[in-house]
Amino acid sequence: MTSELSRKIYEIMAREMGHLGKFIVEKQCKDMNMDPDNIEEKDLPRVSEALRAVMSSFAGEEKAKKIAMEIKRLKA
Repeated sequence: MTSELSRKIYEIMAREMGHLGKFIVEKQCKDMNMDPDNIEEKDLPRVSEALRAVMSSFAGEEKAKKIAMEIKRLKA
C-alpha cells in the first residue's frame, strides 16, 4: 500500500517526467535507505532535496527548485 505522501510525490514527478518520474523517486529513496511507498512528512526535506538535485540536470535549476518546494509543502 502506498502512503498518501508517496502517491502525491509520484504524481508530481509523473507530471514532470512521465513514466521516468516514479523510477526517479524510487531510485532516490533507495539511495537514502527509504521505502519509496512509505514516505512520511519528516522525510520531505530529504526527499525534496534529492529530487531537486536530480531534476536540475533534467529540467534546469529553476524548475527543480519549484518542484522541490511543491514537495516540501506537502502534508499527509
